[in-house]
Amino acid sequence: MSRFLRAGLIADRLNDIIEASSMLLGEIDPRDHKAGDLARDIAAIAADLKEFIARWECEPLIYTGRGTTDEVINLLDSLLSKARAAGRVGLRG
Repeated sequence: MSRFLRAGLIADRLNDIIEASSMLLGEIDPRDHKAGDLARDIAAIAADLKEFIARWECEPLIYTGRGTTDEVINLLDSLLSKARAAGRVGLRG
């Protein structure tokens, strides 16, 4: 059983936020400029984040095991370095 999950659910949830913000805009009184601006800001923030994530070559991963973020990053970096040195990894970077 892997301790890694694909983070595609993040993009899905961002789509949900964008959709909900759009629905909210349709329900807000047009004279309530503050509420309309907030709903547009929420949609824009979600869209910007979704676009930022889409630029990555690899889908983000979520690690569900033990250890701090720094410990996990150090472990992964160390394992990738050892695998590259042994000629076992074809990853770029």
